[in-house]
Amino acid sequence: MLSTLGTTSVPAQTLIEPPMLPRVVSSLPVAQAIAAIGQPETLSDLAQRLVTTVSMLWSDVAGADLFVPQGGSGELRGVCNPLESHVLLSAVASSYDAEPTIKVVPVTPSLVAGQRDIGCGATMSAPIAGDNRDGQGRGHEGFVIVQRRPAAPDFTSADLDALAALGRGVAQILPHVRAPGGRSAAAWFQDDMASAREMQRMFLPRPLETNSARVRVLAEYLPAFAVGGDFYDVVDLGDGRLLAAIGDVSGKGVTAALMMSRISSELHRLSAETTGPAEMLSRLNSSLPGRMQDDRFVTVVCVLLDVPKRRWVVANAGHVVPLLRRQSGAVIGLAYASGPPIGMMPKAVYEEEVFTLEPRDILLLATDGVFEMFAGHRQPFSTMGQSRLADFLEKAPHDLAEINKRILATVEARAQGRDDVALLGLELTE
Repeated sequence: MLSTLGTTSVPAQTLIEPPMLPRVVSSLPVAQAIAAIGQPETLSDLAQRLVTTVSMLWSDVAGADLFVPQGGSGELRGVCNPLESHVLLSAVASSYDAEPTIKVVPVTPSLVAGQRDIGCGATMSAPIAGDNRDGQGRGHEGFVIVQRRPAAPDFTSADLDALAALGRGVAQILPHVRAPGGRSAAAWFQDDMASAREMQRMFLPRPLETNSARVRVLAEYLPAFAVGGDFYDVVDLGDGRLLAAIGDVSGKGVTAALMMSRISSELHRLSAETTGPAEMLSRLNSSLPGRMQDDRFVTVVCVLLDVPKRRWVVANAGHVVPLLRRQSGAVIGLAYASGPPIGMMPKAVYEEEVFTLEPRDILLLATDGVFEMFAGHRQPFSTMGQSRLADFLEKAPHDLAEINKRILATVEARAQGRDDVALLGLELTE
């Protein structure tokens, strides 16, 4: 039995149910997300992973939480933010006619349109329940609720189907969270890190096999540990325009990886809302005050490939410079003029540099882990790795796949003690 808001319970027969939606088969991204949640040991850990997954599957998420009965009264409360959970719960709750002060949550998936006049975004909820509907299953054990920002579009029925599939997946994980079965901490940690690695890779974009700019795209990511803080993104803006970004969250490991997922999601959202790299970095920097943990910061470089206007447009937020190889073999660095890293100054200003596009250009974006492999032992603030990588690029064949292969061979040969490594390359095919 699920309870109402506050401490007053409502019998199961009084729950208000909207019409049953047809069963759906979860899409591949949702299935991957469920697998990537892994095997959390605590309810809080499960809820945090679920919220992170939701923010990756949907854009413009303002809030999300896992709701389960807690306490002796069975009161429904959000696991991540108990004190703020009433905001999400009220958005999908309906009044029980016999007693208007009692709020009851639907026990089937539901959609609620946004109410922009009162600053409330679209909301959807899905039960945490198994597939067994013959009376022998565990029944409803909770809900997941997701709300978008007020200006974002409403959720669709396809979104609701995906959330329902996610809820069924969480229902399978929930019993193991409450009773892990005596597995050793080491075994749990090993499986946990493998799941985290899979989740991180799932949310990194796959290279675009076809795009409006007709460029070849190759990308690689090798974290120093199971997960890391490096990231990249490639977005086809259409009409021969492509936006590429690469960055590095300070630090390594799980904390950096969680921040990386947040930054990557924001970059992808902003790519459709901004006019160019400088505005994107500025808005990204403005969206993060108060959300950066401790004294962490993020370096990012954004590049706009504009084929119709025959130009590269670059803006840099404290990142190592991209390298551009011309068909002649000449190599130049882009965006030496840099603004501060993201999260370091609340009102930072970023500027754009424009470079002429030439036939068969190859652009190489990397994180500092790549440059360090060419510099030898790590030397903070040294440009030796950049000089050696530029020299390497100048002597390599004019072929992105071969350049990529040779760089990775160098990285793998010196894997001991290395930093996270991310590599993103664009090659014009004409």
